[in-house]
Amino acid sequence: MDTQHYIIFNPAAGIRNAKERLQEQLAGLGDVPYTMLITNGEGDAGRLVREVCAQEQGPLRFYAAGGDGTLGEVAAALAGYPQAAVGVWPCGSGNDYVRIYGGTARFMDLKRQLQAPTVLVDMIQVNGKAAINVVNLGLEAHAAAAMMKNRHRPLMGGPRAYYLGVLSAVTRHMRTRVAVSVDGEMMYEGDLLTASFASGQYVGGGFRVAPRAINDDGWMEVCLMKPVSLTRLLKQIASYKAGEHLTSPAFSDILLYKRARQARITCSRDTVLCLDGEIITGRSFDLQIIPRAVRFILPETV
Repeated sequence: MDTQHYIIFNPAAGIRNAKERLQEQLAGLGDVPYTMLITNGEGDAGRLVREVCAQEQGPLRFYAAGGDGTLGEVAAALAGYPQAAVGVWPCGSGNDYVRIYGGTARFMDLKRQLQAPTVLVDMIQVNGKAAINVVNLGLEAHAAAAMMKNRHRPLMGGPRAYYLGVLSAVTRHMRTRVAVSVDGEMMYEGDLLTASFASGQYVGGGFRVAPRAINDDGWMEVCLMKPVSLTRLLKQIASYKAGEHLTSPAFSDILLYKRARQARITCSRDTVLCLDGEIITGRSFDLQIIPRAVRFILPETV
């Protein structure tokens, strides 16, 4: 049975002229049949994918034409459908997931993805939802929420939006009181500056929050950072972005790190969590790594 191809296009994705560039790519597919589905808002990508999977049989390939949020939605919807695979045409503001494979260039030719091999990658399940990349808590989650508001404003899009999100977050969200347990044991209880629960390595347009993460090893990288002064944060943020925090002595007094299969976050009041760009709010979150949960289309390097 022939493979059916679906392009899930997010018109709100970050880069300019994304639709025109995508149309050029589609014109290059020749006589390969495809269906393009356009999202209208948050959650739409996952809904469209689930509808296709419920109606169609045989091999399916979905290409998330958007950012990490679009990719995360499509991948989460495909968990449990072994006949389906997800690819990405990265036209978002961050495109962080593909950085683990060298960056966007490898994925910008849709034609090369039609017959490209697939690899099984992990996902992180959170209260019935799922993330393919990173789950964030604290400062980074609030920064992501602020970024979502700013990313389409003139002169405020792209990686610039994340920095503006951080700036907004540091004025109000330098402390988040939580209790975090991993694999049934308490890891930390108290105030945190930020925390990441990762399968991928990057968030926020290039912040390497989980430099040891391998997205198909069945482990979730848990990194907690205790509160610091704004002065110290500004001094160390470049090292954090570069992924040096796990080895730098400058972070030794504020950083806790473990690899885990499961984690539980409990809070005394409503707390923001960010899943691949999707913002959720609650007081209790159960996280679990789902090994090799979805097939990811991985073109060969040029």
